[in-house]
Amino acid sequence: MKKALCFAALLLSLLAVSCSSSSSNTGSSNSATPTPSPAASSSSDTQPQSPKAQIDPCSMFSPEDAQAITGVPMKLAPGHGAIVCMYEEASPKPGLDTARVSLMLNVENSVEKEAKEWQNTKELRRLKPGEKNITQLSGIGEEAWFDGHAEKGKVGLGGILARKGKADFALQSAVMQPRSSLQKMKEVSRRIADKLQ
Repeated sequence: MKKALCFAALLLSLLAVSCSSSSSNTGSSNSATPTPSPAASSSSDTQPQSPKAQIDPCSMFSPEDAQAITGVPMKLAPGHGAIVCMYEEASPKPGLDTARVSLMLNVENSVEKEAKEWQNTKELRRLKPGEKNITQLSGIGEEAWFDGHAEKGKVGLGGILARKGKADFALQSAVMQPRSSLQKMKEVSRRIADKLQ
C-alpha cells in the first residue's frame, strides 16, 4: 500500500510540476506565492518515508532513453526520492510545457511480497481489461499495462506499469501535449524488465 501511495504522490507531483511549468512559460505576470496548507506544514514524522532503493532506477533508465521517448534532449531532474529517476527537457521551448519522463522502480524482498504489492497496485489503478484508458501489454515482464491515452502513437500523461519477479516499475510521461513515443516507452520498458529478476 505504501508503494501505491508513493506512486500516486509521484504522479500528482509530476502533474503539478508539468502544469506549473506550463503556466510559467506563458509569460503570466500573476505570480502569487502559494500558502502552505496545514497538511503540508505538518511534522515529517507524519509524512510517509520514501522507500530505500535496492536498485538505482537511473542505472536502468538513462538520459538517452528519455530522449528516445520524448524526441528532445533531456537532463536529470534530481530530488524525487530513492526509487525514482526523472528526466526533464534540457531546453524547453517557450509556449510549450516541459517534457518530463520518470522511472519508479520498486524491488521487494520476495516474489510473494511483490505479488501482494502488485495486486494492490492493480486494484488501486484499476488495471484490468475494459477499464477506460487501460490496455494490457504483452512481451514486457510477467505482466504489463499501459495507463493513459495515446494519440497517433504519442502519450501526454500516462505510462507503462510492469512487473517481473521481485520488482515492478512505472515508466511515466508527464507532459500536457502528447509528445512521448508509446513505441519507445514499450521498448525501454521491455529492456528494463529483461534486466530484472
